[in-house]
Amino acid sequence: MRARTVPYDRRGCARAVPARALLSLALALLFVLAGHRVVSAANLEGHGGPVKTIAVSEDGRSALSGSFDYSMIYWDLGGGKPKIVKRFEDHGGAVNAVAFLSGSKRAASGSDDGTISIWDLDTGKLVHRIEGHGHKVVDLTVTTDGRTLASAGWDRTVRLWDLETFKPVSVLKHPKNVNSIAFSADGTVLYSGSRDGMVRQWNARRAELLRPILRHGWGINIVRMLPDQTSLLAGSVDGSVNVVDIAKGEVVRELGRHEGPVLSAALSERDGIALSGGGDGKIMVWSLGDWSAKKGHDNPYGPVWAMAIANGGGSVFYGSLDDFVIHWKRAPGESFEPVTSRFPRRFQVGTEVALGERQFARKCSICHTLVENGANRAGPTLYNLFGRKAGTLPGYVYSKALIKSGIVWNEKTISQLFDDGPQEVVPGTKMPLQRMTDEDERKALIAFLKKATRSEKPVDAEADKD
Repeated sequence: MRARTVPYDRRGCARAVPARALLSLALALLFVLAGHRVVSAANLEGHGGPVKTIAVSEDGRSALSGSFDYSMIYWDLGGGKPKIVKRFEDHGGAVNAVAFLSGSKRAASGSDDGTISIWDLDTGKLVHRIEGHGHKVVDLTVTTDGRTLASAGWDRTVRLWDLETFKPVSVLKHPKNVNSIAFSADGTVLYSGSRDGMVRQWNARRAELLRPILRHGWGINIVRMLPDQTSLLAGSVDGSVNVVDIAKGEVVRELGRHEGPVLSAALSERDGIALSGGGDGKIMVWSLGDWSAKKGHDNPYGPVWAMAIANGGGSVFYGSLDDFVIHWKRAPGESFEPVTSRFPRRFQVGTEVALGERQFARKCSICHTLVENGANRAGPTLYNLFGRKAGTLPGYVYSKALIKSGIVWNEKTISQLFDDGPQEVVPGTKMPLQRMTDEDERKALIAFLKKATRSEKPVDAEADKD
C-alpha cells in the first residue's frame, strides 16, 4: 500500500508515513484540534525536553530517564501511574546515557559536557562527578559484578572506571567517535561500535584490542550482547539491524532495515524478544529463538531515540521528540493504539507564523518557556527577562560562568549572545551553541521577546503549557 504524507517529521519537514499509521495520526490530530491530548496513564511525564535515554531496573519496579533538559529522573513503576521519586538536575549538558549500578541504590548519568555523575537514589545527592572525556558521553554500561563502569564518548574513547574509587582503569582509543558499548557476561571482554563502521573486541582488563569483529562500512550506532554470549546485535546508520557471530566475525542474519538510522535497541531474555528503534519512528520486534518477526509499533511523530523493556517484555518505554517517555503496551497488545504525542510540537512551525515568534519556536522553545511558572526545561523561563541579571532566577541551576558574568539582559546583550554565540560571550556556559547571524532574524526575535516576556501578559502563555 502506498505511503502518504503528514506535515512534519523530526526536522519539521514533510515525510512519508505508512498507511496503517494514518488512523492513529488522524485520531490524535482530532484530539489536538479539540484541545486535548491523547495520554497513556503509564507515560512517564515530567521532563522539559526530548528524552534521550531510558533504563529499567532488573526487578522492573523503577526506571531512569535522561533528557535534553539537563536532568535525570528516577521513577517508581511499582503500581498504577508511574511516579517521580527524585529529579537530578545538576548536569552541565543534555543527559545522553543512564544506568543503574548493580548491587546498590546508586545510578550513573553521562552528559553532553563529557562528565559522568554518580547519584545516591535515596537521598538524591551527587556522590561523585567523574571527569576525563573530552566530548559528550553517549553510552554507559556496567559489569554484572557492579565493580566497573564503561563509558563511550565522542572524544573517540571508551573509558573504564573503578566504581569503588571512581578512578580510571583504562582508556580504549578509537579513530572515530564511539556510539555504543557492551560487556561480556563475565566483564572480561568489551565490545564497541564506532562511527567508522567497525565493531571491535577488547580485553577489558588489559585494555588491549583483540580484533575487529565487523567492518560494516556504515557507522555503528548500537551494539548489544545477546543472551547466548556468542553473538551481538548491531544497528547502523544505514538502518540495518544484524546478528553478528563473534567467533566468525561476520553477519549471520540480517533482521531488517529501518528507513533511517538505528537509534536504540532493547532485549528481554525473560520474554525472548529483541527490539530496535529507528529514525523512521518504527520499533521492530523479533523472537530471540528463531528471529521471526513479531508485531512492531509505529510512531509517525518522530525518531525512537531511547528504549527499555519492563514487565517481562509486556511494557516498552521509548523516548522521541516529546517531553515525556511514551509507554507502549506490547503484550497483551491493544486492538487499536493511537500514538500519544502532541503534534505538531511547539518547535515545529512554518512560515505562517511571524518571523520573531518563528525564531523563538525553532531556536528557543525547546529550552525555554515564557510563563512565570514555566515547565522544567533545559533553560530557565524567560518571563520578565529584560532588565534581569543573568544567573539570578531562583530555582534554576546555572553554570558558574553565567552567574559570574555580570550580564544584564537587554536588547544589546541578547543580540550579542546570538551574534557571537553563547560560548564566545560566556565561556563555560551550559547554553548549547546557538547562533543567529542574520540581523533581521535577531531583531525580530528580540522584538518578539520584549513583548512576550512582559509580566502583564505573555502572548503565548497558554500555548507554552505543554
